[in-house]
Amino acid sequence: MSKNNALFYGLVVGGIIGGITTLLSTPSSGKELRGKINLSREQIEDILQQLEIESKALKEQIVKTTQEGTEIVKEVSADLKKSIHQFQHDIEPHKKDLQKEIEEIEKKIKQLENTLQ
Repeated sequence: MSKNNALFYGLVVGGIIGGITTLLSTPSSGKELRGKINLSREQIEDILQQLEIESKALKEQIVKTTQEGTEIVKEVSADLKKSIHQFQHDIEPHKKDLQKEIEEIEKKIKQLENTLQ
């Protein structure tokens, strides 16, 4: 996010400097030059005001998104805990049966290995 802001600020500042350089390098009378500088100053002030408004809006959006993200993570975490607990509860009656079956399979594998040797 800060890289985008730095790029945006760089473009704005570069544009301002380019505009001022162009104004100062063009041949014109003092009165015309002062008028152009005042116009540029007003444009710069407008750009800075708009930048301030947009940065405040961006900050508010980031805060809102962070709060929503936090709420979602809490909800997902609670749902996950509930699902794990339910899974553990569901398999508890079958746990002993599964252990017996695994033991029987291990015995049969050992018998098969002994037969093949």
